[in-house]
Amino acid sequence: MKTKKPQASPFRNLGRLIEDHFKKGLNKVEEIFKDTRAADDKLFSYFRVFIDDKGVASVTPSSRYLIERVMKAMDVRNAHQVVEYGAAEGVMTRRILDRMPSNGRILAIELNEKLFKSLKCINDPRLIAYRGDARDVGALAKKFGLDKVDVVVSGIPFAFLSRDGRHELLSDTARVLRPGGRFVAYQVTTHLIHPLNEHFSRVKTEFEIRNIPPNFIFTAFK
Repeated sequence: MKTKKPQASPFRNLGRLIEDHFKKGLNKVEEIFKDTRAADDKLFSYFRVFIDDKGVASVTPSSRYLIERVMKAMDVRNAHQVVEYGAAEGVMTRRILDRMPSNGRILAIELNEKLFKSLKCINDPRLIAYRGDARDVGALAKKFGLDKVDVVVSGIPFAFLSRDGRHELLSDTARVLRPGGRFVAYQVTTHLIHPLNEHFSRVKTEFEIRNIPPNFIFTAFK
């Protein structure tokens, strides 16, 4: 008797479709905007950073719809220790600070120098703005005394990491989280579905279309 092959997740198929269209359109969009003279326009400035650094996950800063979904997934009002990967200019960081406990702390990590300049201007004693690589999260958590991390939230594009690189970062992420902690990642593709299930006990998947580009929100529980 033949066994049926498991059907592909509809989220995975949707992710592949979005990824294909996104890649096909990127070259055309680059041609349109690479010579723009709107030097003082925030949106175009952000776009130029995206073109120059493929480690930046989104064409534009996160929309309010995506931010609200991420805040809910984080349960941010009960998060006393937070680590953020790919904080960019701090759009998500500011919203986290607005809602997290007054005695909370957030370590916001951003590698891109241009984006970090805006991030470090946020004036809040709870914020630790650090320019560096999220893959050093284990050492950074120890350095800044974050020993019971409630939430790690990530906007970095895991699709650009190698297979081994994804697994190493997810393993380190799970290690810094307290028991019962959660990892929330907002991503353009569905590359994380299988790896998350290997490193966490339970994974929830959502989709937010009201963002450029649309994003999947994964919530993985330790």
